[in-house]
Amino acid sequence: MTSVKSRSVQRAFVAAAAISMFFVSGCSAVNNGTAPSPAAGRVIFPEEVDKGAAAALHADLLKVGPERFTASDYKPGEIRHVVLFKFTGGTSVAKQDEVMSRFRALATEATRDGKPYVVSLEAGTQTSGEGAGQNMKQAFILTFASEGDRNYYVGSPIVSDSRFYDKAHQSFKEFVGPLVESALVFDFNVNK
Repeated sequence: MTSVKSRSVQRAFVAAAAISMFFVSGCSAVNNGTAPSPAAGRVIFPEEVDKGAAAALHADLLKVGPERFTASDYKPGEIRHVVLFKFTGGTSVAKQDEVMSRFRALATEATRDGKPYVVSLEAGTQTSGEGAGQNMKQAFILTFASEGDRNYYVGSPIVSDSRFYDKAHQSFKEFVGPLVESALVFDFNVNK
């Protein structure tokens, strides 16, 4: 049985993964920034999510369908996917090291048609002395060659059909969810 705290952490991670985009398969409208409840197979659309970017992605997905939305040649151009993790209080250094190792492995384990599609993956731990890190401990910057590759990588909660998202990344999210107190995910098109 999943604990309330574990479910809360998993929901927080999923919500953070949607900061710059959001999609719920089959949802035809975004109602006041919220989607139907997870019990209905939907993801809650939290206040922190950039509703403009989420709505634009949702509209694109509805317009072109998941196959096109996740195609390698969909909206080509460099995309950066920035991820920061704050761990739960009881997460050991060994577990944090495992998170780092498993995330870095996605550079080669995240594949499409048997080939890696992540252009680059940089990772590191917090070393800033500015005092503005909000207790985030690890950071990752991934580069993709297109929005389609990024969409395929992110998968849930944007794309719910498992034929159109990366299983290695989905497995990593399920592993790390209980270890993360909060996460920040920020995507941007390079030079736009």
